[in-house]
Amino acid sequence: PRGYTKLPFKWFDYLRETGSIAAPVKLFNKDVPNHGFRVGMKLEAVDLMEPRLICVATVTRIIHRLLRIHFDGWEEEYDQWVDCESPDLYPVGWCQLTGYQLQPPASQSSRESQSASSKQKKKAKSQQYKGHKKMTTSQLKEELLDGEDYSFLHGASDQESNGSATVYIKQEP
Repeated sequence: PRGYTKLPFKWFDYLRETGSIAAPVKLFNKDVPNHGFRVGMKLEAVDLMEPRLICVATVTRIIHRLLRIHFDGWEEEYDQWVDCESPDLYPVGWCQLTGYQLQPPASQSSRESQSASSKQKKKAKSQQYKGHKKMTTSQLKEELLDGEDYSFLHGASDQESNGSATVYIKQEP
């Protein structure tokens, strides 16, 4: 907390010193849905530090409801933890289907040209953004007619052994 100087911070000490009471764990959602996410799965994810960006991403760790999302082509320091039911996660192909610009993985050369400061690195990530490019309906139809017709389907992924339903995109001829 701001102005608290006792380091390292310890909740128990802080609560005692301030006469505060911690919110009981039973008040929080402890349900762990059978979400079906697996380490290594690819998806499209909003960069919570730059919310206008939707990036190519990979699930790198799972702890109950929480997913660690790695933005492909970027260092681990940019990874973000999100809830498995976050509205900031999308299936592969969502950006193309909706006409929203997907940020591709950073190239090795663009990462090497960044300075050592993490603040400058973070700016460099957003500098790749070339502005929101929402396609017009005619552009989207034209692109879809070029053999890139995606449809959202419900079904079980072959990577799942638990039989839970998941959403995936199938490219149709």
